Amino acid sequence: MPWLRWLLTAFALIFPVLLATYLMRDRPLAQAVSEALAWGGISAWVYVAARVNAVRRGRRCALCEDPSRVGE
Repeated sequence: MPWLRWLLTAFALIFPVLLATYLMRDRPLAQAVSEALAWGGISAWVYVAARVNAVRRGRRCALCEDPSRVGE
């Protein structure tokens, strides 16, 4: 299931950025974590939905392609 890998990768990249942003805005740690979890999850699902839609339509993504398959 590539969509699960996409979801986990997107969340792992988005969550720390959002958490750092909320902490720099002087939010309490509990609030910063909860908001980063919520918005990180929403953002990751939007990314996965867009990728799944692109794959279904047959669009290729140069950034998402496996480097070993380039040129096929």
